[in-house]
Amino acid sequence: MQRVSDRTWNTAVGYLAAVVFAGIAGFALGATFSTGCPLDPQNAPFGCAEFLLSRYQTMIAAVIAAIAVFPVWRQVRLQGMQTDILKGEALRQRVSTLGRMRNALVTRAKVVREELQLYPERVDNVSFWAHDASQQIDGFLDFVSGQKSLRLDGEQVAAARADLISKLTILSRAFWVMNWDVYLDDEDTPSDEEAAALRDEATEAEARLGATISAALASIGALQLAILEDIGVARTKLHALGENLVSQSE
Repeated sequence: MQRVSDRTWNTAVGYLAAVVFAGIAGFALGATFSTGCPLDPQNAPFGCAEFLLSRYQTMIAAVIAAIAVFPVWRQVRLQGMQTDILKGEALRQRVSTLGRMRNALVTRAKVVREELQLYPERVDNVSFWAHDASQQIDGFLDFVSGQKSLRLDGEQVAAARADLISKLTILSRAFWVMNWDVYLDDEDTPSDEEAAALRDEATEAEARLGATISAALASIGALQLAILEDIGVARTKLHALGENLVSQSE
């Protein structure tokens, strides 16, 4: 259906108002010069036109008000459509940004996943491997935290990201403490008591390393799924807005 411009619409409403007013005035004037209107000089000293206008003023006012509502209603409708258009643009931008975010996450996570899946079957020396893997984990942790700073996460994505950051932090600490004697130089040499505590922590971290890695890998998958679901929600809203705009333009 062809869309009517605002100017054409307003002109049509103006013509309609003029026709209604002319009809009322013509009827009143015609009745003045006929016997169809009983004159009452006290109530209508200026003739039948005044009598009719006074008698039907409520109805006349209602008709005029109804005519006046049409432009206002149309303006409100247009403003609503403009709001939907802006929402649609924002949703399209969100879908695009989330898509790029997820692709970048998948790319970085693939490297980390391949490294972590080497343990334990293809790891000869756990300490050496942990030292090398810790660099990738720390870099990935910075990457995930950097995406958080974009403030695009929905509720589920924010929860999944927070969980992944927590799991990666635990894993990073485990890798570090398993090689604490390598990372600490002479100036940071711990006391005997502190060294004993670090050795105990390293022993526990290595014993739990398999579970810690599994938890981190599961959390990576959960974040990817949460972002994908967030994209789906945004696309659903965008589709609904599109259908609403089409229905309003018909």
